[in-house]
Amino acid sequence: MAKKRGGLGNKGVEVLLSSTKSNKISSKQSSSEINVTEIDPSPYQPRKNFDEKNLKSLIDSISQQGVIQPILVRSTKKNKYELIAGERRLRAVKTLGYKTIPAIVKQISDESAAIFALLENVQREDLNPIEEAQGLDKLIKKFKFTQDALAKKTGKSRSHIANLIRLLSLDKYVVSLLSDGKIDMGHARALVSLSASSQKVYADKIIMQKLSVREIEKMISEKSSIISKKTKKSRKDPHIRDIEDKLKEKLGVAVNIVYSEKKKSGKITLNYSSLEVLDGLLKKLGYK
Repeated sequence: MAKKRGGLGNKGVEVLLSSTKSNKISSKQSSSEINVTEIDPSPYQPRKNFDEKNLKSLIDSISQQGVIQPILVRSTKKNKYELIAGERRLRAVKTLGYKTIPAIVKQISDESAAIFALLENVQREDLNPIEEAQGLDKLIKKFKFTQDALAKKTGKSRSHIANLIRLLSLDKYVVSLLSDGKIDMGHARALVSLSASSQKVYADKIIMQKLSVREIEKMISEKSSIISKKTKKSRKDPHIRDIEDKLKEKLGVAVNIVYSEKKKSGKITLNYSSLEVLDGLLKKLGYK
């Protein structure tokens, strides 16, 4: 159900790496063969799941043509390397049993490595909205970014970042549906303001009735309107409620006063729970 978003095609994250002036990146532009056992995974990898079908296609391609585009890594203090971009290529090479992989070594900061790990996934193979939201949230918390600052760093709009991060407040059941592509981001955004139980109910309706984003938004809006009218209708003048409380205390039974401002009239209802209570009430009212 979820729609794919366009990426940067062949440009990839390498173009961003080489053109980002603010990060002052120095690099060995030529690639070299690096032993795959010397490459540690990126701690900033936002992707949780890798599409097996796409990975198999990449494995087949590499087995026939080799690794056409080197992966990106950076040196670590342990005389090893940390992956920046190209985890799918690295996985494919390991599956094929290759000992080495062509790589370009970049010297960049933790902050830049985290940002590029996120962008590389968004641009090459779409992350699902939850993975992207978690990646952005991790950047904000680890590097103390404001949403405005992160928007400038990633090239994303502030509203896009805010809308994604809001998805993390969804009920876990709805999060799993969104992650699995059973509902779209638009559907999920419509559910954010609801309680956890209501989110589940409406999420199931989306799937069972194959509702569009506009249809679920309309359904929720109409439901909210009905609830709002009921709430407004149930509101009672504080003075009336005060009279009810005093009568209840004096008579010993529940009292309900309905008053029409328009007609300037109304009624008082006394609710008793048994004949004994009724007898006591009648005596208090002077009935013999």
